[in-house]
Amino acid sequence: MAAGRPVVLGPGALAALDLWLTREAKGAQRVVVGDENTLRHGLPELLALVPALREAPPIAVPPGEGSKSIGACHALWSHLAHLGIERGAVLVALGGGVVTDLAGFVGATYKRGLRVVNVPTSLMGMVDAAIGGKTAIDLDGVKNLVGVLRQPEAVYVHPPFLRTLGKRELLNGVAEMLKHGLVADAAHWQALVDAPWHDLRALTPLVEQSAAIKCAVVSDDPEEHGPRRLLNFGHTIGHAVEAFSWEGPQRGLLHGEAVVVGMLCATWLSWRLELLDRPSCDAITAVLMERYRPFLLNTADHHRILELMAHDKKNRDGGFRFTLLEAIGRGRAGVPVDAAQVAAALDHYRLLVHDADPHRRSA
Repeated sequence: MAAGRPVVLGPGALAALDLWLTREAKGAQRVVVGDENTLRHGLPELLALVPALREAPPIAVPPGEGSKSIGACHALWSHLAHLGIERGAVLVALGGGVVTDLAGFVGATYKRGLRVVNVPTSLMGMVDAAIGGKTAIDLDGVKNLVGVLRQPEAVYVHPPFLRTLGKRELLNGVAEMLKHGLVADAAHWQALVDAPWHDLRALTPLVEQSAAIKCAVVSDDPEEHGPRRLLNFGHTIGHAVEAFSWEGPQRGLLHGEAVVVGMLCATWLSWRLELLDRPSCDAITAVLMERYRPFLLNTADHHRILELMAHDKKNRDGGFRFTLLEAIGRGRAGVPVDAAQVAAALDHYRLLVHDADPHRRSA
């Protein structure tokens, strides 16, 4: 459960969705929103297992972070209006975090609220993005600047959708699972460290555990006034690095890849501020550096990243508020960090990347 709304995970999840549609949403209009990839690869399986959606019109949005825009919202609002969708209709969001963020925001605002059901197809969506009611779009290069907190009617997690994902997408989602372990469950962290991430049979039970951690935290704090802020570990710097990565000549980072950069910086800050012991700091750093491809940062980039961080929703009184670590499995939210400390953390990361490959360019 997440804030009183069910999260159904497992081989019977889509059958449960079909039952909900026929019982709780009988007679309601239905529409399926997905990106072009999820509709191609996931819609046939969804319709095979959820007959109640076979007459629902599908609406495609372009794949990628670019769809989290006011233009995409306008197009989706217009499409719903053209279809004559009324308040009380059911909008099924089929896709990863971009789709559930966009469709959730559109569903929350169109006619002051449709009933939104999330069916995540990415690992990121299954363990994080689809759970908890955060919906948002990006604005002026700042990630998730406009959005609302509105819980979906339910989340139905069908693990076989993971078969459609490549290695990079799997790693993207595992990053959030690692975060869950670091801030809330040391045993989960260790199980992930020991697991073969490419083996879906081994990974699926850990997906269930990670989703359960997210649900438990959200249920205790649905409006993000307290414990839910723990889930922001790695995101204060990570969101800014993600936005920055799409501005330059390097490849744009996926969300989880940017969060790894943020977690490496936040882990070092945790040690530097004497919250975390050095062996734990080193152990976390070793795992993240080994499993994820580093992103090249130069000293000249720090100013732009700090500019992007100035828009972070967690900022208070003109300063940054970080979630840091007291131990593996125990986070602390709301730690004040100043710009000089952020710059030092970014420089620490730059040197980590340089030391991992001395042939890389560095400033």
